[in-house]
Amino acid sequence: MSSLFIRRAVVAVLSVLAGVLGTWLILLILGTDWAEFGIEALIVVIALGVAAMIWLDYFLSAEILPE
Repeated sequence: MSSLFIRRAVVAVLSVLAGVLGTWLILLILGTDWAEFGIEALIVVIALGVAAMIWLDYFLSAEILPE
């Protein structure tokens, strides 16, 4: 396995974790739960995960996104 593959895997895992944890924190602050928030929670998870992926891709040079 190449180092680029490992960096890409790290970026993927960390971005998913950041999306889930960020959404959990938002729901905790709002005082609600996943079921009450509904499908919007999934949209927030995806949005935060993509934002984290872009940020991590830049700093870890995973080269997922084009220059």
